[in-house]
Amino acid sequence: AARVAAALGKRVGIAEEYRYGGTCVIRGCVPKKLYVYASQFPEHFADAAGYGWTVPEASFDWRTLVANKDREISRLEAIYVRNVEGAGGETFHSRAMIVDPHVVHLLGEDRTITADQILIATGGRPAAHPALPGHEHCIFSNEAFDLKEL
Repeated sequence: AARVAAALGKRVGIAEEYRYGGTCVIRGCVPKKLYVYASQFPEHFADAAGYGWTVPEASFDWRTLVANKDREISRLEAIYVRNVEGAGGETFHSRAMIVDPHVVHLLGEDRTITADQILIATGGRPAAHPALPGHEHCIFSNEAFDLKEL
């Protein structure tokens, strides 16, 4: 929304306290796809012999997968920032609080900015449901994509 509005000549500022790109890029669709792709390689290696390939014994390194996932997410995040700024928008690495219908306070910069219109894209956070037995053992995508070991 910020990139398109800026490309249309609107004055645009986007505040993000964590990382640009939203849930899909940072902790959802993209890392999930990378992990699913990685999980399919053993099957492909096993099938390769039927297609004439000789595949040496494969090995897997979890930390390498996590590091490469992080590198890809950082690359995509940089594209999001570059696209907003390239269209004329301004990015703020800060949590934002709505003060009134036309004023936003950037907590990380301790300053306020004004706007004709404000679009709020709050995102969301998972919450363990205390009524579910075993909820204390649950992890969410925020943690699952950054486990230290498999």
